[in-house]
Amino acid sequence: MSKSGFKLEAANNSPDWDTVVAKSPQGTLFSEKSFLVASGAAHHLYLVKQGEEVKAGVALVVSSDGRECQLNDLVIYGGIFFNLDPRRQMVKRRHEEFQITEFVIQELAGVYHQFEFQMSPFGFDIRPFLWFRYHDGPQNKFLVNLRYTSILSLRSLHEFSGKEEESPCFHEMETVRRYSVREALKKGGWVQSSNDLNLILSYYQSLMVKQNHQPDSQIIGGMEKVMVHLLQEQRGALFLAHNKDGMAVYCAFYGWDCKRAYYLFGAGHPEIKETWQGTLVHWHAFKELVRQHHVDEVDLEGVNSPQRGWFKLGFGGDLRPYYHVKYAPSGAVRE
Repeated sequence: MSKSGFKLEAANNSPDWDTVVAKSPQGTLFSEKSFLVASGAAHHLYLVKQGEEVKAGVALVVSSDGRECQLNDLVIYGGIFFNLDPRRQMVKRRHEEFQITEFVIQELAGVYHQFEFQMSPFGFDIRPFLWFRYHDGPQNKFLVNLRYTSILSLRSLHEFSGKEEESPCFHEMETVRRYSVREALKKGGWVQSSNDLNLILSYYQSLMVKQNHQPDSQIIGGMEKVMVHLLQEQRGALFLAHNKDGMAVYCAFYGWDCKRAYYLFGAGHPEIKETWQGTLVHWHAFKELVRQHHVDEVDLEGVNSPQRGWFKLGFGGDLRPYYHVKYAPSGAVRE
């Protein structure tokens, strides 16, 4: 129990876990119990309580022995998310978030040999990590790495149903993206929804081989289980872009929660490439997410490499920072 009365309770079997995730501004699809189970990632879930009131949650991917927290390619965001009254004065809420984060860090440092996770990009004060054991040597400090994603509002597409190319959403895309959509249509490109997961998995494995990476069977299996899970819950969709000959040249899979959709997986045909394929599949996905699934916002999930970063930002989204934090006290060197 902390001086503020906080306590950390194991919540892997809590029936209320997903409700807390859904209510939190920082809660995402990746912290839902069912998503974590489908991904195959070993995980520990905690609730932060003050008395019987749930103040926050903590979602961690852990090693097989449960002694370390680690990153997982399928679980993009995790760590701490808050469950505070949004009507509270901002200065008081910010102070309470700070106290909760300090408490959680201290607790985790006493449980795990080392831990790391990537925070949600939806509002987070990183100072408790930077100030942890502030006057100790560098071996007791957090490594904090800045990362970025692109958050794209689709709200204007609601108002331009059937004439989406007149919408602000379309006009805020960079010129080459708008040109690619029009070029695709002129050249007979088209997109359809599909449940053929074998196609995207095959294309993805070919992409890994082409990039000189050996496909990881655990990751491939986790991808398939995540997509099956989301399709069964009607919270996922696979989009296939075809050329004029009817060949599927690009696949993109989106999943969503009650707040937004997330671009989860994508891969192109290993031998056939159209210059417009990626742009067309995402533009079609945006329209379908609005029309069929009432989604207002998408997280394009990472813009941290030059090629992918500029491509995704070309759709006109908001550049949003998030943080990868790591605590490894034995010999860690702060960057």
